[in-house]
This record gives sequence, structure tokens and C-alpha cells, in this order.
Amino acid sequence: EPPPPPPPEKPWSEVESSVVHLTDENYKSFLKKKKHVLVMFYAPWCGHCKKAKPEFTGAADRFVDDPKVEFAAVDCTAYQALCSANDVSGYPTYKYFNYYKNTKPYNGGRTEIDFVKFMEDPENPLSGSPPPPPSPREEWASVQGGNLIHHLTEATFDTFINNKEALVMFYAPWCGHCKAMKGDYGQAAVELAAEGQTGVLATVDATVERSLATRYQIHGFPTLKFFRRGQLITEYNRSRKAADIIDFMKNPPLDGKDEL
Repeated sequence: EPPPPPPPEKPWSEVESSVVHLTDENYKSFLKKKKHVLVMFYAPWCGHCKKAKPEFTGAADRFVDDPKVEFAAVDCTAYQALCSANDVSGYPTYKYFNYYKNTKPYNGGRTEIDFVKFMEDPENPLSGSPPPPPSPREEWASVQGGNLIHHLTEATFDTFINNKEALVMFYAPWCGHCKAMKGDYGQAAVELAAEGQTGVLATVDATVERSLATRYQIHGFPTLKFFRRGQLITEYNRSRKAADIIDFMKNPPLDGKDEL
């Protein structure tokens, strides 16, 4: 005989804790009275939310004697309108409220200590903020040949491409195709340098250098463009393998036509 199914999980709002559960009825009146409130918008089925609940509750317990600080939660499956009004598009979403009118998103860590640190000084924008993303140089450090690739920013781009032949890869750190291509791009850089080729390989993190992504109409990742002495010559449309990148750079097109 199969074992009996586990008892259904008690709704979070019915579990005794220091977290205040907000509804359509008490949402606005509660937030208007409170100086510092961190609200967690969640869905009962969401795994990340389940993981965060004890951390969030633990942080709330730490401030139980501080009348100025509250931790609150909204079940988005029950109060969809509240979550829509707060632009909640994923779970959990955290938002800080100061007397209801001043709000800001909380993008920090999800451990008890992260929540506590943020609420100890919520008006300091540095508290609770995520760690800065790695610089392109750090991000490419583990790629063989990564040190031979030039990582360009809005400040360095024009000066760099002005007197060179350069293939520039516009990418996003989260993009799977970009990650898959890194090894080949690094390998191509190694071989081109070893052969004394004048053409160089470069990158632009399009999530950071948005003005460059706009200027060169980057709509997908990775997008590779070939420049000669400051002029955009063509988009690179061959395979993302090292051999094809090397072949392209040894015989780059003279104008906008890439002769395969």
C-alpha cells in the first residue's frame, strides 16, 4: 500500500511569525503607517520563495522590538491586482516602502543577514545592493586567449577601432550562445597573434555599453561586426568556430561583401 500523501502545506499567512500578511483590505493602510517595510511578493508554489521564507521570517524576528521596521508578504495568487500594481513579473519580488509613497526595488541577497543589513539602513542605496558584475576582463580570464581579446567600452571604442582591423563581438554575459563561443573566440585570438596577423578580436558587453549596442543596431547575441579604421565594413555571418574566424580575419572583405 502506498504511503499516505504528505499533509497539504499550511498557507504561510496561517503560520505564526513576525511577517505581516497583506491583503486588498489592509495593504494601503498598513504601509501608510510604517516608516520602513520590506515586502515580499510571492507565489505559494514557487521554489525560490519557499527557500527564502525562513530567511525572510528570521530577519523579521530580529526587528520584532523595533516599531519602525516591518517585514510583510503578499500572496500574488490571491491578490493579483496588488502584484500587478507593483509590476511583479517574477517570484519572489521584493520592494521597500517608506510610508507607502516612497518605494524602491530590493535586489540584494536572499539570506537573513542580507535582509537584516538592508533594513538596518534602507535609505543608504549601497546596503542590500547586489555585488557588481565581474568586469569583462575578469569574465574572460578563464578563457584561453582571453588576455589577447580587447574589451571595449563606450569610452575606448572609437579610439580603438580608428586605426585597426577589428572583429567585435557584441554579447550578453547571460547568453548561452555567447558562452559557447568564448573558447573558439579565444583560440582564434591566440592563433592570429601567433601568426602576426594585424587584425584583432574585441568584445563589447552590450548589457553595459547600451549606447554602442543601439548605435550598431544589436538585436540579438552574439552579433559580430567587422571594422576597418573606424568604418563598419560588414556583419560577420560565418560559423562561430575558431577556424572560420581565423580564415575571415586573414582575408577580410574589402567592402561590405564577405566573399566566402
